[in-house]
Amino acid sequence: MRSLVALIFFLGVVVIPHAALAQVEAMTTIADETSTLPLTMHLHFQYTFIGSSLILTLMCFAWARALRSYSMAFLALYFSIKSLWILADGGISIVGALTDSFLLLKMENSLLAVLSIVILVGFTGKLFSLKKRSQKYYLLLRRLSLILIITTPVSYFLSQLEFWLLIQVLNSFSLIALLYVARKLSENQDPLPIIYSIMLLVQLSFNLVGYVLHFNRVPTQAVNCLDMLAFWFMALMVTYIMGRRYYGHLQDVKLAQQRAIASAKTSQMTQNELLVVQQEGQELLESRVQERTLELNIALQELETANQELQERNTLDELSGLYNRRHYDQKLLAEFRRSRRNLTPLSLILVDIDHFKKVNDSYGHLTGDKCIVETAGVIKALLQRSTDVGCRYGGEEFCLILPETDEKGAYTLAQEVCNSISHHRIFSNENFINLTVSCGVTTYQQEKDVTPEVIFASADKALYKAKQAGRNQVQVGLLSEI
Repeated sequence: MRSLVALIFFLGVVVIPHAALAQVEAMTTIADETSTLPLTMHLHFQYTFIGSSLILTLMCFAWARALRSYSMAFLALYFSIKSLWILADGGISIVGALTDSFLLLKMENSLLAVLSIVILVGFTGKLFSLKKRSQKYYLLLRRLSLILIITTPVSYFLSQLEFWLLIQVLNSFSLIALLYVARKLSENQDPLPIIYSIMLLVQLSFNLVGYVLHFNRVPTQAVNCLDMLAFWFMALMVTYIMGRRYYGHLQDVKLAQQRAIASAKTSQMTQNELLVVQQEGQELLESRVQERTLELNIALQELETANQELQERNTLDELSGLYNRRHYDQKLLAEFRRSRRNLTPLSLILVDIDHFKKVNDSYGHLTGDKCIVETAGVIKALLQRSTDVGCRYGGEEFCLILPETDEKGAYTLAQEVCNSISHHRIFSNENFINLTVSCGVTTYQQEKDVTPEVIFASADKALYKAKQAGRNQVQVGLLSEI
């Protein structure tokens, strides 16, 4: 920060005035031929502009350092670059003091113009905290800055008039974009975007007047003076905005301090009252504290029990007693990640009751529900490990998640499920019902491009093969077939 301030001071006090003196003779010749504005008056105006803009920039940098504000740092940088651009446009150029090359002068003017606009865009983003407040408008301003930077090399191939028009159009287009963002932010009844919008509108008005003066062949010194006036109006408005924002910040700090003082006073009064109560009856207070603590512990236990019951209801299927579809989705994803991380196999078995629709049509839905309950009971009895999970996927279909189980183990368990169900007779309404199930088995062993959905699809395809092959059997699916 100190080196940057020193650089600005050096430019304002030594380099720029020296450049101005070096170019007085050339500007005098041009003024005698084309200008109606006295050259000495224009030069005095420029010297006044140099000193005042230098003071303004240094004040903004000092303010930014005191407040540790990135917005003020952007603003100070903008003022310095913008003033250098206006001076270069008016004939006082740092590069002009070293060379008469039109290409280098135009390059300096182009870089200063685009850089000042880009810094203004960055200042707007920092001022309104667009990155946190509105990602949409933040990306819009980033794209605008990118467009400005990309169009800069085009100016090297343009004539002086075309170059001036390009810079003015880019400046006006950027102001319109910033005005659009500010107006959208002002819909929240925030006065800051409204004041900023007024400042942008006035700046656009100055640009319009500049177009009119330029195309009416008004001397360039007059147009340059108009740019200086526009700069100072913008500086005053932006300084007012930052002052208003800082004032609001001070008000918020003051309000927070008042609240903290009031809270401290209230806390002190409460502590004094508590001391009086403790002095009057310490034993009574301890007794009440113990009672309240006991009541709180009881309430916490009841709440924990209620939360456990609620969690079980959210993860258990009420009819079958197995886990529900929601728990299946969560568990399969978790076990899939653990299998991939630990390089262990993960098997999935799909179980579907054969001809379940006929059971419902022949014996009724209550009997069908009983068949689901009996099938779920058999599955529960066969799941010996605590890590194995049985879920009711939907209707008469069940899913068994078997962590650290290879294809052989999963196939064996699926055969046990088929055999146990086929030998399990269900008695309902004086009828004995013989059920069979079909099973589809698949095993994940770190194959590439496999997801939990692919594992389920493979098991479902194997189940379909078991149905097609005559039911009451187990088929194994391969992940490579999906």
